Amino acid sequence: MIVRFRGTRGSIPAALTALDVREKVTAALLASRGKELRSEGQIRKFVEKELPFHISGTFGGHTPCVEIETDSEEYLVFDGGSGIRSLGQEIMSKGPGSKTIHIFISHLHYDHIQGIPFFTPAYIPGNKIIFHGGHDNLKESLSRHMEAPYFPINIDTMGAELAYEKHTPGDLVKVADCQISLYEQDHPGLSFGYRVEHGTESIVYSTDGEHRMPAHGKTYPYIDFIRNADLLIFDAPYTLSQSIGSREDWGHSSNIMGVELAARGNVKKLALFHHDPAATDLQMSDFLKHTEKFLSLSQQKIKQTRAGIPGAPPTRTHPEEVLIAYDGLELKL
Repeated sequence: MIVRFRGTRGSIPAALTALDVREKVTAALLASRGKELRSEGQIRKFVEKELPFHISGTFGGHTPCVEIETDSEEYLVFDGGSGIRSLGQEIMSKGPGSKTIHIFISHLHYDHIQGIPFFTPAYIPGNKIIFHGGHDNLKESLSRHMEAPYFPINIDTMGAELAYEKHTPGDLVKVADCQISLYEQDHPGLSFGYRVEHGTESIVYSTDGEHRMPAHGKTYPYIDFIRNADLLIFDAPYTLSQSIGSREDWGHSSNIMGVELAARGNVKKLALFHHDPAATDLQMSDFLKHTEKFLSLSQQKIKQTRAGIPGAPPTRTHPEEVLIAYDGLELKL
């Protein structure tokens, strides 16, 4: 499977300002002093290889949308935040021909559906858009957010065939050569995580979920949901202190909880997701460094513990990698 992150920010889109761009340009010029940068090739190599990502790039500002490509000709999409607009443009650029697009909605908060009215393939006759979710009012909610006075045209304007499928935890949904299951998460208004299995590969899309005291218990069901996943896309806009302090009960989690749960579930790769809209690129970069440091210290602690007990089996296997998802990131499993 190939995972493409189209939108990774939470709550509200957060675009770079003119001042943000000027600061990046200034930082890049300062870093270039004393460098041999006479040709375009030298300049591009410097930007791509030597500048840190928070200067040379951006983590992006679109709200959640993740595309997973399989061997199927059908499209598999998770959430319809503002990031779905660029996906729609890319689909349209591939030329004519009917297309089937499955859109799994985690929940109905606006940041996860606000891009759907701007999803061009939904307006093209011959296409089929199937909305999947765990909410009883999926169709009604998607229709109402395109009604006046909130939007100039209603959902009936869409020329594609629209379908709505309600699922519940325990269902196995078979689409796009994949098997998909649901997990009910702790979030205001109810949110669902999705596990996607394709052959021997597995991805868990788990945004907008809070993990409280039961998460520390030995029988926490979420661990079985994510167990042995190749990639866990995990809701982590907060630090640990924020998640158990000023932002407790907000329905979100932290980078530290992400590492802990991924370790207990033997997850191979952890992608932090649903970023705080107020976080700058530099702050996001520091957030990743702190997460990587915690991961490294946790790995060392496990090794030291096992060293003192000859023949002891590992109690957990930490992720091989932790990363911060950003708009435009592509991961190939």
